[in-house]
Amino acid sequence: MPDRTLPRCRFPRSGILLLTLLILMLRIFDPAPEAVAAGSGRPRIGLVLGGGGARGIAHIGVLKMLEELRIPVDCIAGTSMGSIIGGLYASGMTPDQMSEAVQRIDWPMAFTDGPPRADLPFRIKQEQRVLLTNSGVGIKDGSVQLPRSLLQGQNLSLLLEELALPVAEIRDFDRLRIPYRAVATDLATGNPVVLGSGNLATAMRASMSIPSALAPVELDGKMLVDGGVADNLPVDVARALCKPEVIIAVDVGAPLAPASELTSVLSITAQLTTILTVRNTEQQLKTLGPKDFQITPSLGDLSSIDFDRSAEAIQIGYAAAQAQRSALIRLSTSPDDYRAYLAARPDRPSTDHPVIDFIRINNNTRLADAVIEKQVHIQPGEQLDPEQLNRNLNVIYGMGEFQQVSYSLVEEDGKTGLVVEAREKYIGNDRLNFGLFLGANLKGDSMFNISAAYTMSQLNPLGGQWRSFVQLGSDLALETDFYQPLNANQTYYIDPYLSYQQYNLDLQDTISAVDSSSYRVREVGLGLELGRNLEHWGQVSLGLHYSAGRNDLRFGPSSADEGEFNNSGYSLRFAVDTLDNLNFPTSGSFANLRYYSALTGLGADQNFQTLSMDAFKPYTWGRSTLIPRFRLAGTLDGDPGVENLLLLGGFLNLSGYQLGQISGQYLALGELIYMYRLNDASAAFTIPLYAGGSLEIGGAWMDTDEIDSASLIPAGSLFLGADTPLGPFYLGAGFADGDRASMYLILGKLF
Repeated sequence: MPDRTLPRCRFPRSGILLLTLLILMLRIFDPAPEAVAAGSGRPRIGLVLGGGGARGIAHIGVLKMLEELRIPVDCIAGTSMGSIIGGLYASGMTPDQMSEAVQRIDWPMAFTDGPPRADLPFRIKQEQRVLLTNSGVGIKDGSVQLPRSLLQGQNLSLLLEELALPVAEIRDFDRLRIPYRAVATDLATGNPVVLGSGNLATAMRASMSIPSALAPVELDGKMLVDGGVADNLPVDVARALCKPEVIIAVDVGAPLAPASELTSVLSITAQLTTILTVRNTEQQLKTLGPKDFQITPSLGDLSSIDFDRSAEAIQIGYAAAQAQRSALIRLSTSPDDYRAYLAARPDRPSTDHPVIDFIRINNNTRLADAVIEKQVHIQPGEQLDPEQLNRNLNVIYGMGEFQQVSYSLVEEDGKTGLVVEAREKYIGNDRLNFGLFLGANLKGDSMFNISAAYTMSQLNPLGGQWRSFVQLGSDLALETDFYQPLNANQTYYIDPYLSYQQYNLDLQDTISAVDSSSYRVREVGLGLELGRNLEHWGQVSLGLHYSAGRNDLRFGPSSADEGEFNNSGYSLRFAVDTLDNLNFPTSGSFANLRYYSALTGLGADQNFQTLSMDAFKPYTWGRSTLIPRFRLAGTLDGDPGVENLLLLGGFLNLSGYQLGQISGQYLALGELIYMYRLNDASAAFTIPLYAGGSLEIGGAWMDTDEIDSASLIPAGSLFLGADTPLGPFYLGAGFADGDRASMYLILGKLF
């Protein structure tokens, strides 16, 4: 048989060396690197999503393009908004699902604290009618304690809990569908903190804790704020996480403003913050190699707070990735390989909401656990409804007793538990709130009142409160009351009070000033109110009142109304308040019906009875709101003293007349108020601006025989308004029959 073996070839040493160099060069310049992900023959890819507030929503568009190109992602590192988008993607949410979610979110509500006003306890709604702002300062251990930020982040935390609910029980971020890390900043040291375990929603919330705007997150003994301060584009974190051969870094940070735009303290402060993120971003970008990708969406004037432009941001992110399609396509995998990549990832979490087997309250306040549990409204054996749970937890937060109310899901012995976390306020249980009213017109009349309320909370397990109120200025008022709920669900209450007030009562003749008179009224009140809260929408109460004082004539003709008086008696009251906003309401309703009976048997000078009603309901379409309102009041029996006269006059109360210029024992007022929102209601972090006007008709009479259509007074107004952080501001002009006109400049509550 012939020998068919090949002859042995001898290569010169130089040929072997040349062949070795050729093989090395091919390995170096091979477009498919040798380092592979799980032996698939493809490069391992790390995705880095930077911070930028609303600009970070552009990440969703980038993710859409990556999926279209079938580019697998082996790990994700994100900061701030990049941590949220990255965390949701790592949890299994698709770009389309994220796109839908960010566009349906009520961003103005997400960046407020607590529930809609309609869900607040009725006592807090009443307090809002007196105090200028809802926030205050704490009194802790005898010293003033300021809040750590403008917002506590309650609504944002609940929103993130809901979005991350499918992976709520996963505590190791390596077990997510894609290994993931969030980056925050240690406020004490300024160093970056990489979060790779725990509650996903908490990690995302910590990474987005914008200093001074959102409260820091306390975690593992550290106080964490926005990761952008230390590492806004965490390329280094992704490299450590999965040792990627290719980095795709998406930079959405705002650029530095030119010197020509640095014209105010606000713009300069914003520039200082931007400098921090720009500098550390530049350092991370310098570490990118020739195989890595930098995607920088051209977001232009889209700012970090333009959450209402989410759809636009997503499109811009998609376009930025598409612009690099020809380069990115080298990372694409075949359909079969991409399916294999998806199949190799952990199973997509179920979107079915779990059945709750048990409920646990973790509460470090002085309130009884039962007070919190009564508001959760979920029973063991029921399926979790995250939207309803969020509303219930926000109602608890709205009680004003907590720093934050959140929840988590746990698995114990094969059972799913709902753990509600209620944390005490950092500023303490006692708080100091302030109020202010400023009013002036071109007739030379002005009014100035400044007020403060000191509230001691959680005096017992049911949530007893002792509040003391003082007002100085044109009117003097002192009041202290002890509000005590009588059961855990806060339905019934008792409220004893003690008060003192002084005010000027100016009674002006509408025809001639000759008979005008003015009194200084001084009154002491002592009473007890028993009531029932009708959930959060209403309240009924019975009150017993001791009311005595003195009318001192300031000027005008003498009358029998001078001297001491006693109006002690009892009251019945029914109130409804579901308004969304007390200053510029656009939905809900308000009504207050009060019956008062003065009785000689309780010490009154004489028997008399009065009845009053005030009601209005806004109707809104688009940016327009129409508010029909009416007031009716009168004496049912008897002859009340001058201190009980009903007054009209002032802005939106027959606007052409001055305060108290019209008075009588009977009053009627009907009006239509129109408001138009001048700026976008869907934008977060904006001061609502309004323009509007009113048509009014009404009057006041001393006797029912005087009431007829001819005695009704037509009036109206035009105004500009702003719902500022310091309270509602109005600039208006009022007019009435004849040539009566007034100009108003008001800072304070009207409704």
